[in-house]
Amino acid sequence: MKKINELFNDMEKKKLKPLIFLAGICILALIVISVMPDGKKEQSNVSTEPETKTSAAEAEKEDLEGKLTQILSKINGAGDVDVMITFQSSEEIVPAYNSNTTTETTKEQDSSGGERTTTSSTENKTMITSNSNDPVVLKTSEAKIKGVIVVSSGANNQAVKELLYDAVKTSLQISGHQVEIYAK
Repeated sequence: MKKINELFNDMEKKKLKPLIFLAGICILALIVISVMPDGKKEQSNVSTEPETKTSAAEAEKEDLEGKLTQILSKINGAGDVDVMITFQSSEEIVPAYNSNTTTETTKEQDSSGGERTTTSSTENKTMITSNSNDPVVLKTSEAKIKGVIVVSSGANNQAVKELLYDAVKTSLQISGHQVEIYAK
């Protein structure tokens, strides 16, 4: 203890106490942070089928936005580009079915000469699956794009804005009224 007293005077000791207190708080915070992610991992392991489909669709959307952002930023004068795409509907998959329809018609006559016809119809549909129990897909329809917003630092220049506008329409095969270009 005498060695510490010899090294530091009273003024330096007063400055040292808050630093030691702050170091203790930092150590406690690191311990809490290292424990916290483990608890979150257990909760995130529980997932359901719809969430997986939603996240796959969201990942596909982000991938498309990323590709479009990358291409548009390469246009001369475009500068920094951000893209947002909204969808009207998601991708639609049409599976194959075996369909079996049975129709029965019954004619009855009563004693007074009246006639009654009864028709009943039964339809049985069974989805066709492959050897791995995955459904056989007849066709897949792409997601329908509702609109695209592009924000570019070079969109102040009308020529650049027109190039961005044409590039979005061409790459996504959408109408001009679905595209808006704004300057940053």
